[in-house]
Amino acid sequence: MFPGPHVAEARAAFARALENGMSSKRAHGLGVIASFKEGWIPRRSIARWIGGCVRTVGRMIHQAKEIGLLSTARAKKHEIPPGRSEPFTCGWSHRWIIGWGQAGKAVNDAVHAARARWLVKHAAPERKPVAAATTRGGMEPSAAARPEYQRRKWTAAEIDQELERLDRLKKPPPDSS
Repeated sequence: MFPGPHVAEARAAFARALENGMSSKRAHGLGVIASFKEGWIPRRSIARWIGGCVRTVGRMIHQAKEIGLLSTARAKKHEIPPGRSEPFTCGWSHRWIIGWGQAGKAVNDAVHAARARWLVKHAAPERKPVAAATTRGGMEPSAAARPEYQRRKWTAAEIDQELERLDRLKKPPPDSS
């Protein structure tokens, strides 16, 4: 079922993936990666082991990264993976299971920390520094250019007046004949 020497770790990763809502085929792919301590194997080999396609493996990797069960890093140019004497001709990726070799609560803590890092990286918008340009009056140009009615809050009475005015505009004048 799992090709690597660490079958117990593969089973634990498989069970965590199922608990987090992954399909059995994707969870099996995660178990294949976990059966090797360091996942250097290509997607095609993982797909062969799980009886799926390369796209399924790609989706599994993406989902596992979102959930916080897996991390990846691309290889540097001319980097040689462990167990080989020369670099691959194509690009390759290093994959590792979050919490590999840890027990119970430590695994959950590691998974939650990885999930939080992923959320911060992908969900938080980038903040760009605001330029310090000002007008002659000392105000920022965007604030100076906006009219008064856009800079203040409306009161409830003003909102009611505006709604009545808009209603009068919509209704035709009464027939005087």
